[in-house]
Amino acid sequence: MIFFIVLFILLLLFIVLLFSTVHVSFLYSHQGDDDFLRLKVSVWKFISYSFVVPEVKVNTSEKKIEVKGKSKGTTGAKRKKTKITVQTIKENYKKYSRLLVQVTGFYRILRRFLKKVKISEVRWDSRFGLGDAASTAVASGAIWALKGNVLGILSHFVSLKGVPSIQVIPVYQGTLTQTRLSCMISFKIGHAIVVMLQMLKHWRKISSSKNKKSKKYIAGGTSHV
Repeated sequence: MIFFIVLFILLLLFIVLLFSTVHVSFLYSHQGDDDFLRLKVSVWKFISYSFVVPEVKVNTSEKKIEVKGKSKGTTGAKRKKTKITVQTIKENYKKYSRLLVQVTGFYRILRRFLKKVKISEVRWDSRFGLGDAASTAVASGAIWALKGNVLGILSHFVSLKGVPSIQVIPVYQGTLTQTRLSCMISFKIGHAIVVMLQMLKHWRKISSSKNKKSKKYIAGGTSHV
């Protein structure tokens, strides 16, 4: 009897988890040479995890980018320093390129998932100056158009809720570059699980196809010996 009660509770928790929503608070700001990125993931409001990149340094002499990050969750805060070199970028590019080629239905699966992703509370503010009033005015119109196009393309992939707040403030005196982008991203855990299962199914299908081709090639090759 106890076994069935425990099983029922676990099943109930699993169903609740499937219909639970993950909220991701995104914030990026750029001012001069300083960049700041913060992601805060929360479920049920009392479970949250934050990742902050407060400092990004470009080392031109050693050809690498140093990223200092800080993560904070229910288990406490952790500091992390990552070095990104040209070699690591090449290795990761090759790795992800092979993955994208192998998973034939990757784009289709991802597109279906993104349609269920909701983005709200979009706020994108920018202040800039080029040191020349005429150039700054022309660039201001170009930035307005760029932001509109970016949000228009984004709305084709995800569900954009509410009216985005966009602001472009030209600074005619001096040179200045500042931008701040924030939004709230949300999706159901159940949808993410379905995507992972579909990806796994495609991966197994491709692996099975590769094994069959390999066996066929070996069998064909040995038959000529």
